[in-house]
Amino acid sequence: MSDQNTFIDKYFNIKNSLLYFTIFLVISAVSLYYINRIYSQGSNLDVLLTFPVNILVSLFSLLFFYFIFDGLRLYFVLKTLNAEISFWNVYKLVFINIFISNITPLATGGGFAQVYFLQKKGVPLGKSSAAVVIRTLLSATMLFLSVPLIVFRNQSMLNLLPGDYVFIYLGVFLALYFLIFYLLIFKLRMIMKVIYKFFYFLKSKHLLSKKRFRKIIRYIFEHLELFSEDLAFFIQGKKIYVFLSFLFTVIFLLAEFSFSYLILRGLGYQISFFRILTLQILVVFIMYFAPTPGAAGIAEGGYSLLFARFVDQSDLFPLLFYWRFFSKYIGILIGVFVFFFLIIRGGIDSEEE
Repeated sequence: MSDQNTFIDKYFNIKNSLLYFTIFLVISAVSLYYINRIYSQGSNLDVLLTFPVNILVSLFSLLFFYFIFDGLRLYFVLKTLNAEISFWNVYKLVFINIFISNITPLATGGGFAQVYFLQKKGVPLGKSSAAVVIRTLLSATMLFLSVPLIVFRNQSMLNLLPGDYVFIYLGVFLALYFLIFYLLIFKLRMIMKVIYKFFYFLKSKHLLSKKRFRKIIRYIFEHLELFSEDLAFFIQGKKIYVFLSFLFTVIFLLAEFSFSYLILRGLGYQISFFRILTLQILVVFIMYFAPTPGAAGIAEGGYSLLFARFVDQSDLFPLLFYWRFFSKYIGILIGVFVFFFLIIRGGIDSEEE
């Protein structure tokens, strides 16, 4: 457990978190400034104040339920795995995930942070890891399977994507995704054998002590087995919880994509929700491969590129800014306070202690 705590302290210490957060802010600010100056001259952010009251009420109501739906999709995955945790504690993880995943490259930190805090609430490592991975897999699979259908139905969008290579990347990514989970569920012994040989090689070269070797192998094998069992258990789990996990994943994604639709309505545009949905799926797909923290720069550029065909130049920047504001910036701001409160004040304590 001390090794794990050392890893967490190194990964989530305040200095690193502030550094990543600063990088995210700088890249986001530069991207927004560039788009505003080059593409949207004359735009004004106070346009939000001119929105009809019903649109403003809908936006802030959607924001409230957006966070709840995000929490519910993880909560019911955990329920399927028979993990005992209150929705309130899962709800706090929503903001931690938004904050950490948006300040780390390729959104890698959010999952680690959630696993860490789930363990602090007494959810075992294998079960918490499986829950976070399953939650991510559900939404990623829905998005990635939608992209080819959208592009093939809208041939004009091929010109907006970086050549035919996008389909190669998509195919390879999906193949690796499903291969990993196939191996974890059905070929676990083979994975364990490869891991054992790797660490045995390190031990034979005196890069690892015998005691250290045994400790690492025991730890990895124990949690790999638990992780694999929980993945298989989810598939065979209580049907109502599996159904609710899928349902709230779909509702969460629809809620996330609805921000743009409501902002466009507030700006006076009458674009079909289906059209907005297809554009948003493509934007999020592009963001999955962005190496920058929170896809900063890539998200703004991709969104502007896709939506520039449908809105006036002066409306592009307000649309972009308020899309990021409602879908990310507010959650990140709340996540900053939640994260540092829990880290500094010890807001989540292990129930086992």
